[in-house]
Amino acid sequence: MQFTNTVLGLAAVAVTSAAAPAPVTATSSPFQVKVGADGLTYTPSNIIAEVGTQIEFNFFPKNHTVTQSNFKDPCQPLSSGGFFSGFVPTQPGNTGNTFTITVTDKKPIWFYCSQTTGTHCQAGMVGSINAAQTGNATLDAFILLAKNAPPSTFPQGGPKGGVLKIASGNGNLSTTTAGPPPASITTSAILSTYTSDGKPYTTTVGSSTVPVGTGGNPSPTGSTPITPNAASGTTANMALVGAVLFGAMAFM
Repeated sequence: MQFTNTVLGLAAVAVTSAAAPAPVTATSSPFQVKVGADGLTYTPSNIIAEVGTQIEFNFFPKNHTVTQSNFKDPCQPLSSGGFFSGFVPTQPGNTGNTFTITVTDKKPIWFYCSQTTGTHCQAGMVGSINAAQTGNATLDAFILLAKNAPPSTFPQGGPKGGVLKIASGNGNLSTTTAGPPPASITTSAILSTYTSDGKPYTTTVGSSTVPVGTGGNPSPTGSTPITPNAASGTTANMALVGAVLFGAMAFM
């Protein structure tokens, strides 16, 4: 991959100008990373992990994402593939909202918060897994590139590339999104099958299934594009789940 002279120059300066934390080795699986617990940061943000390690991102207030990018475009999602937690609005005192990915190789993984209210990425809310600790392509360099990056964007559609679990009301909502966003989601308890992009998926879910409405992207007004199953009797809970999964960017 070739970088422009500007990118290389910023990266070289970053070695001495930025202040990335020391690397932390993932000694457990899942290995927990706090999202927004200590301000606009991931804790830890400089991670070393073996292949097969699960990285579990735990969300804190107010509204953050975990979005995969590449080194030279810190605040932009990958053009294809990658992971995206979606926007996860989290109230004070709420715990249990997690997004889990699995490390599949030793290549560097770069990620950022795509919340534009407060320009989280540009403010330093970025992180890496298995980044080089010396040279130009370090987390230090990534932080400086993010500081000078254009406005952040996020992927189209809902969460992908990992497992999102939302603590809400009577229990957890678990959506497996290793590929395209599912055509439906469910609450917890029974085994259910759904089809997404022509492929069948099976997951452990609740007593009812609700379809995901069209759109599916976070909006400044906090739309909730989920239509509850009329027979489920869980309209209020599903509306809350929709707000959490596809929630308002303006929450923070």
